[in-house]
Amino acid sequence: MSDRSDRSVTRAIILAAGTGSRLVASEDFPKPLKPVAGVALLVRVLRTLQDEGIREAVVVVGFRGDQIERALNAEPSLALELTFVQNDRYDRKNGVSLLAAKAFVDQECILSMADHLYSPDLVRRLRQFDLPRGACALGVDHDIDRCFDLDDATKVRLRGNRIADIGKDISGYDAIDTGVFRIGPALIAELERLEAGAGDCSLSDGVRALAERGQFLACDVGDARWIDVDTPAAFTRAEAMIRVFGDDLGDEPTARATSVDPEAMELFAPTWVRAVQPYKEDHFELAAEREGLLRMMSNESPFAPSERVLQAIMTAARQGNLYPTSGRELRRRLGAREGYDETSVVLGAGSTELIDLVVRTFVAPGEEVLLSVPTFSMYEARTRTVGGTPVLVPMTDDHEFDVPSLIGAVTERTKVIFLCTPNNPTGNRVTDAAMRRVLRLGLPTVIDEAYHELGETADSLAHLVTEFPNAILLRTFSKAFGLAGLRLGYAIAHPAVTRLLLRAKVPWNISSLTLAGALAAVEEVEEFESRMRILREGRSYLVREIANISGLSPMKSEGNFVLIDAAGTGLSSEAIVEAMLTEGVFIRSLSVHHASRAFVRVTVGTDEQNRRCVESLRRVLSRLARRRPVATLAD
Repeated sequence: MSDRSDRSVTRAIILAAGTGSRLVASEDFPKPLKPVAGVALLVRVLRTLQDEGIREAVVVVGFRGDQIERALNAEPSLALELTFVQNDRYDRKNGVSLLAAKAFVDQECILSMADHLYSPDLVRRLRQFDLPRGACALGVDHDIDRCFDLDDATKVRLRGNRIADIGKDISGYDAIDTGVFRIGPALIAELERLEAGAGDCSLSDGVRALAERGQFLACDVGDARWIDVDTPAAFTRAEAMIRVFGDDLGDEPTARATSVDPEAMELFAPTWVRAVQPYKEDHFELAAEREGLLRMMSNESPFAPSERVLQAIMTAARQGNLYPTSGRELRRRLGAREGYDETSVVLGAGSTELIDLVVRTFVAPGEEVLLSVPTFSMYEARTRTVGGTPVLVPMTDDHEFDVPSLIGAVTERTKVIFLCTPNNPTGNRVTDAAMRRVLRLGLPTVIDEAYHELGETADSLAHLVTEFPNAILLRTFSKAFGLAGLRLGYAIAHPAVTRLLLRAKVPWNISSLTLAGALAAVEEVEEFESRMRILREGRSYLVREIANISGLSPMKSEGNFVLIDAAGTGLSSEAIVEAMLTEGVFIRSLSVHHASRAFVRVTVGTDEQNRRCVESLRRVLSRLARRRPVATLAD
């Protein structure tokens, strides 16, 4: 009589006892309940087994086992008979977990890991596999190249269709372990023997022992899709597989539905992009819609482009049918101003694009970007869009850069440091000595000098690029040059760094109109100096007059703005901004910049705009003060 027969397998053992620390270290639920595309890992495994004829599931739990049991018993989509077995020794190898359920392996069973997702076809192949009585089988994948995490995968060496060896570190392997088995009492017997001798045992130990007697076979899973969801990277890949191939990881992704849900498009974005909040541009819309509103909220120049700049733009517009150049002449002029040639200059659509470019060039998901806060919000925002982690180091109480704390915050994951000087919103500079301390770390360090030209002195840190090839200097035409709407910024760096940035930069990012306007603006030296003198005088006026308003403390600034500590008024920064809008003056609350107190920021305008702003502040604070309740003795 043949030792093979058409044996029906209707029971499954699922190992769900471990801590899963690599995937859910900071979560408040165990790894088997980690949602993948909205459904818990273990629920997905059980649904797949259920769909392939499994009627009874024995779930071996350990870490937070009661939480798993409650969740599965409350899951309406599961019609299997569920049995839970507690493994209190879940800190040991997975063979010990299987032994906890040995009483249920009195017949052939499907054995599955709780964190392996797979197509029902994989289960189908194992159930239909021609397996001799007393033997066991492992689903193996011969397509090694499609294994997501080969370094961590369990490899299998074969001799015909029998397993010769198994392990993570073996050489000369032929296939990958999918984590889905067809087992019987023979495997339990081997694991009991191994555990009795060593006090611990893994499934691979048991497979190897049976394989020595030719009793562990390999079942080729063919094209059936599967993945071990054991790390954040594997989790992201699993979600992508489900998005494309559906819950059953099948071969006909377009056959699942006749229409596409627009809201489902969000699932195609990485988790870190889905978590990012877009930059709020409401204040620009509001300012554009209200005629006569003073725009003193966004550090724009109050001066429109000169006639010379406008003429250059119009001339360039006549060739708008042609692609723009790389701006070599503009790059040459900008580099020469600081003693560099054009190979050290990269142009961007505003310094914001260059911030994004630096982040995309150097930062991978999970890596860190070091920031001194409060500062320009775009450093943090662009870091989050690539899955990076912003590390926020507060300034000192008197708003000085805390260089020792910055250096102390560096870890092996730190990739870039951003420092703004003069800093937005505090208006103060990083000293040459302090910047050298940071640059000596050797990390890519962005020195953002967006407001440099507006300072009281000409002290730039551009010379540090020669000494430190890790220094990346940023400048912009949005502030002093007054071309915010044309969008132009530039980076000065060592040619080795600019070559790297150019690999990530999109071509033709600067329009011909912007290149022409900027070149004309650079040539207007006298006009430029006149405007800088007016803005510096206006800044001094604002600081002097605001200091005389009760409850307001303006800070000395070297930008085209003044930061005001409004905590002395007892009002929130938002309340002051709203009240100023009723006066037709738009200023900015600094809550989004990680400011620690009630701060507002006022952009320096023309003489008339500055005067109106000061008068409005006096009226607003006087009016709001009269509305506040007077404290009583009972208070």
